[in-house]
Amino acid sequence: MENPTTPTPPTGLNITMKHWMQTGSAACCLMLLALSGCEQKPSAEPTSTARIAVLETYIQEVPVEENALQTRFGKLELARSEPEMPPDTLSLDGKPVFQQEAFYLSLHQYIKQNQRDIVLFGSNCGGTACPQNQFYFLLLDKSKGPEIRSEDDFTAYPDDLKLNVDGDRLLLDLGFQAGKHKVATLQGDQLTIQLENVAKSFLGEENCRWLYDEALSACRDYRDTDPTCQDPQASFAGYLMRGVAAVGEHPGFMADAFGRRCKIACESDKTVDYPTFAKEVCSK
Repeated sequence: MENPTTPTPPTGLNITMKHWMQTGSAACCLMLLALSGCEQKPSAEPTSTARIAVLETYIQEVPVEENALQTRFGKLELARSEPEMPPDTLSLDGKPVFQQEAFYLSLHQYIKQNQRDIVLFGSNCGGTACPQNQFYFLLLDKSKGPEIRSEDDFTAYPDDLKLNVDGDRLLLDLGFQAGKHKVATLQGDQLTIQLENVAKSFLGEENCRWLYDEALSACRDYRDTDPTCQDPQASFAGYLMRGVAAVGEHPGFMADAFGRRCKIACESDKTVDYPTFAKEVCSK
């Protein structure tokens, strides 16, 4: 006698049952969600708060006559490499960090920037051959030794310097060079120099007046030295040469017009009226 066996449902019915169980289960889940008033919402993505590094910058202008400066990393001093030399050595706590033999060093700006100090200093040969200063940034950081940053064209007349801060950048206005605006940027340890084209503009009342009162008068007085007035500017005193060279970098200074007016003043023993001079020479 054979054992009874459970009949196997037809293949098509088996597939139908499986399909019903799957779809029915899904429908049941959907019904439960609907009855409970639940809604499926996308989960909110976690928001991250951006961290902004706050850079604190403190700037102190150093008086020209000062030869020493106390920083957070020691005392800076200008010293002489030899008794007969000018102050040509920059020392930190008695140890030289920079030396330019026979040149005059000067301190200009002290900057505290977060965990480091920055000192702007300059050098000059002291004669008419050096109308501008060569400048340097001394970087002082507790994590490394003193470092110096400079470039060949990091030069300017000290009176033209204007230091500003833009985030983590130090922007040093260097005045003008060959009619272009010159700016030095120190960002991190990187120093760059940019020359920007600018439109011709008035030289400025103070500079133009100085040219008229001092330089043009010297042109006229040159007649006593050389009645032929071959080259009046050749006899300029050192301060006049440096001054004319300084204003000569400005886009508003007309060098040819000044040379012509200088020669006329010498030959005629007279100076033109100031309004005419300002218009021709100073772009007023």
